[in-house]
Parts: sequence; structure tokens; C-alpha cells
Amino acid sequence: MPCVEKFRETLEKFNIDKAIISKINDGYENVVSKSPKKIKAAYFKRALDIMTDNVDSQMIHDIFEINACCKGGSRAKASKAFAKEFADCSLDDKLEKIKQVPYMGIPVKNDDGTITVHAVSYYKDGKFMCACPNFNNFEYDYAVSKDYCFCCAGHFKYHYEIMLGVSLKTVEILSSPLDSGGRDACVIKFKIV
Repeated sequence: MPCVEKFRETLEKFNIDKAIISKINDGYENVVSKSPKKIKAAYFKRALDIMTDNVDSQMIHDIFEINACCKGGSRAKASKAFAKEFADCSLDDKLEKIKQVPYMGIPVKNDDGTITVHAVSYYKDGKFMCACPNFNNFEYDYAVSKDYCFCCAGHFKYHYEIMLGVSLKTVEILSSPLDSGGRDACVIKFKIV
């Protein structure tokens, strides 16, 4: 889940036009990370809609990917411990072992060498739910672009790079509950660079 304050800093670091930033924040000036999830979700939906019309798509992806959550603390320690324990294993063996790590998804190596991650799936009332705390605990009646999911991709990319000992690039968000009304799970594709 993106941190509102860090997201705003990132917009400035990426030299997003001040008029665009102002438009994104208009009416949401007081929104912070401790604001209610429903308000934060509306803020990020608005930001993404405005950015889609005014910012290069690769830059949008980069901004959201950089804002990935859970890059430190116990999750990072667990990723480093995994890397150390399985340092001598092949990439394929590491991918199999990751499948046993809670909340790290189900990675599949594709024939072209890319890695598809069937991210953590939450299922409720016959629908997939977004894993992001900004969207997973309330009803919303709007679709959110898969570009938002580059934040989640950034989380997986960060930890998989540590665990696998390789550099990754997010290729595509293949599916998401956010833009499918809960019909599709979260699936992300990476390539090794």
C-alpha cells in the first residue's frame, strides 16, 4: 500500500508537473497515511486517473513500483534468510521453495524465462479481493486501473530479487481484482535482467 506522504514526494522526485500534482491533491490536501482507507483509496484512484491522462505510462509504473510497501522489517529479514539458506540452489529450485513461503505468491517460470507470480489471493463472497489494505476491506463501486498494481509488483520484485539473487523488471500486470470487479486474481509477470 503506498504511503501518501512518500507518494507525494515521489511525484516531485519524478518531476511531475506542479499543475498535475496540484490537481491530484485538490480536495485531498489533508489526506495522510493515517486517514481512513476509503479516503486514501479515493485519493489514489483520483491520482491514477489524472496521471493516466497526463503522465507517460512507464513513469506511472515506476512511481507506483517505487512506492511498494513492506520492503523492510521482518519481511525483508525473512527474504534475506531465505536467500542465505538456499544460496546454492538453482533458480528453479528457489522458485519451488518460494511457493512454501507465506504471502509470497506462487511463482511459475515460463518457457521464455519470464516469471509469472500468482500473487497472494484473498477471496470473499465469490470474488477476489485486492491484497492492498487501501482497497481490501470495504465495498467500492468503481474500477481501478491495473497500473495501481505496480505498487504490489514492487513489493514482490523487491523480495524476489533478494530471494532469487537476480535483478527483475516488471513486465506486466496480467490481471487484477481492482479492474475486473473481483473476477480475476492478482497476477504479475517479471523478466530477469
